Amino acid sequence: MAAGDFAGAASVYEKLVKQAPGNPGWKLNLGIALHMAGKDQEAVAPLTAAAQAMPQAFPAHALLGTSLLRLGQAGKAVGPLQRAVAMKPNEPQGRRMLAEAFLQSGQPKAAVGQLAALTRLEPADAGAWFVLGRANEAAAEEAFRALAKQFPESRAFLLTTAAVRRKQQRMKAAAALEEQATGRPLVARAEALAREIETFNDGARRAFTQLGALPDNPQLHKIKAETLRAQGKHLEAVEEWRAALRFDPRDRETERELAASLYAGAQYLEALNTLERLLVHEPESQVLWFLKGDCLLQQGQAEEAIAPLRKAPGILPARASLGRALLATGRGAEAAAHLEAAAPELDTDGALYFQLSRAYQQAGQAEKAAAALAESQKRRAASAER
Repeated sequence: MAAGDFAGAASVYEKLVKQAPGNPGWKLNLGIALHMAGKDQEAVAPLTAAAQAMPQAFPAHALLGTSLLRLGQAGKAVGPLQRAVAMKPNEPQGRRMLAEAFLQSGQPKAAVGQLAALTRLEPADAGAWFVLGRANEAAAEEAFRALAKQFPESRAFLLTTAAVRRKQQRMKAAAALEEQATGRPLVARAEALAREIETFNDGARRAFTQLGALPDNPQLHKIKAETLRAQGKHLEAVEEWRAALRFDPRDRETERELAASLYAGAQYLEALNTLERLLVHEPESQVLWFLKGDCLLQQGQAEEAIAPLRKAPGILPARASLGRALLATGRGAEAAAHLEAAAPELDTDGALYFQLSRAYQQAGQAEKAAAALAESQKRRAASAER
C-alpha cells in the first residue's frame, strides 16, 4: 500500500480476509486497496462490510460513497457520504463528493447546501463557486417546474414567467402575462415556490459574482461562453472556450463545447478538426458523429456525411440531416424514411416537410409528395404568423 502497488496489496488483503473473515480492519484495507486500484465494483462489498462493522470509520464511508458514485449509483452513494461528512464536516473533499452525489441523483437543492459549505471551507476554489452557481440554477429550475405543474394559473407563476420574458427582452409577452396576473388571488404555496425560485437565482448570481472576483480561471471563461452562446453569439463563445482550454488542453468536456460552438457559428472546418480529435477518445459518442456528419453536409459534402450520420441513430436531428444527405445523393426512398421520423417533431417552419416532399417525388410517390408539400406550406404559414 505504501509503495502504491494497490493491486498487489489487494491480493494480499484478500488472503488475510479469507483467513480472518471477522476482522473488519482487513476488510477496510482490502476495500481501500481495490478502490485505489480503480476496481470500484470489487471494492463495494468489503467497504460495505467495514462500514457496517465500524460505523465511525471515516475512510469506510467516504470511499464506499465515492466508489458507488464512480459506478454511476449516485442515489446509493448519498448515505455513506452523508455519514462521512457528519464525521468530518471540515473535510472539503467529502463535501465535494456529497454535492456531486446529490447533483447526479437529481437533488440540486441538497447540493446547494453542501457546495455553500465547501465555498466557506475553500473560498479560493473556482470550481466550487462554479458548481454552486450551476446547482442554484438547477434548483431554481426544479422549483419553477413545480410551480408550473401545480399552479399554472396562479399569480405567482404568471409574474415569475413574466420576469423571465423581460430578461429575454420579450417585453410584449411580459406585459401580457403581468396583465393576466392582475387581480388574481394569492396562493400561499405558489408564492412560496416563487420566492424559492428567486432565492436560488440570487444564489446563482452571487456565486458567479464571487467566481468573477477570483484570479483568471477556466470556470469564469466557461460561464462567459455559455452566456454568449445563449445570446446567439457563437463566435464570441468560441474564444471563451479556447481561453478555458488554455488552462487544461486535455479537458475534453470543454473541447466538446468548443466543437459545438464552432458548429453553431458555421466554422465547419475548425469544428471538424476538433471533432476528429474528440472522436479518437470517444468513438461511441452519437453527438460527436452527428456534429461531424452535419458539418460535412453543411459544406456540401453530402456523400461523405452519410457514414457519420448513420452512427447517430438515436439523435433525431441526425436523422433529419441523414435524410437531407440521402436526398442530395439521389436516394429518395431511404431519405423519406428518416425525414418521416424527424419532421413531425422538428419541423417548425415547413423546411423538413418540403424536403420530405422532394424525397417522395424521387421515390415516385406522388400522392405522399403532395401531402407533405401541403403540410410544409401549412407550417410555413404558421411560422410567419409567429
